Amino acid sequence: MRNKNQINPYDICTWRPISKCNDCIIKGYLKCHFKIRYLLNFIGLFLLFAIPAVAGVILAGYGWFLLGWIAFGIIFFEFWEIRILCSHCPFYAEKGRSLHCFGNYLSLKVWRFHPEPMNRSEKIQLFVGFFIFFGYPYIFMFLGRQYIFIILYSISLIVFFGLLLGRRCPRCVNLSCPLNRVPKKVVDAFLKRNPVMRKAWEEEGYVITS
Repeated sequence: MRNKNQINPYDICTWRPISKCNDCIIKGYLKCHFKIRYLLNFIGLFLLFAIPAVAGVILAGYGWFLLGWIAFGIIFFEFWEIRILCSHCPFYAEKGRSLHCFGNYLSLKVWRFHPEPMNRSEKIQLFVGFFIFFGYPYIFMFLGRQYIFIILYSISLIVFFGLLLGRRCPRCVNLSCPLNRVPKKVVDAFLKRNPVMRKAWEEEGYVITS
């Protein structure tokens, strides 16, 4: 039962003491506790595509239009994505007004925690937001004929998503994200350790089989 006086009101194992992980059968399979190196790694991945995008748009002569990209990024990552994606994540379940994870660290939590999995509409919205955000720099690089930076930006996005899908998504605790690659048996084991999430997932039709 939820306890508003605790830092962990939904009793999510991500926010239990590390000592409680000793008997966890999936220990080491998930990045389920915050570590600063995970945050720094994500910042590095972000800069991987952001630097060629910014350079390409500026050299194209449309530097001022980067303000539009920044504005959309703030709206998307700090308000829209937070609701459709982050609010379903175990990291979001911590009591408090700021998010402590290695993706949207210190973002304001304006929405309540949603222990149920993402629905189809939210997954579609996520891809729409990604398309707008990652596609925006292309418009101005094409207008400015910055073909070298178009290629560099494209390569950086391929590397970014390659590393994301290959290294991070297979161990991410936001289990209903459409990019998540955690094996079902690990998902099942995680839900068994988290009754609030398990109940919400099963109410949406999820079946634990392992």
